[in-house]
Amino acid sequence: MGRTLPIAALVLAAVGICAATFAAEEPLEKSAPNAPAKKPAAEHKSTSTADDKDEAGIDLAKVRLREGTQLRDVTGRFRQSGDSLTFIDQDDRKISGLPNLNMERVLRMLKTVEEPESIAWSVSGTITEFAGENYLLISRAVYKSAAPPPAPESLSK
Repeated sequence: MGRTLPIAALVLAAVGICAATFAAEEPLEKSAPNAPAKKPAAEHKSTSTADDKDEAGIDLAKVRLREGTQLRDVTGRFRQSGDSLTFIDQDDRKISGLPNLNMERVLRMLKTVEEPESIAWSVSGTITEFAGENYLLISRAVYKSAAPPPAPESLSK
């Protein structure tokens, strides 16, 4: 038994030295030098670009969002196909809607207008993934505006 105490003390000392060494180093979650910056998983604020590609040349419309990503007040439009909806954000990313009461409310609203895709929405919700595709569980969808009607001058031309 007398021999166990010094070994235990050495093990604890070694663990303490290792912990101090790791604490002094830089964080382990550094991205590669040429990798695009990651958006925080807690919030995704969509922004549009002129050519729909980021600085690294990645096509934003084809990039999947991670499971559990929260969208907050992302502007976009809905495309209706039967009783299902697809949300299209400003980056032209297409995300299928998951059925819930909020989706039903959006569907009812879209059925009352002539051009449903002309309406801009501010959408919040949770992203899920299945079989390589993203889906959106809508928690909030606010009607922002419809595309303005064409100017009378442009119709006469």
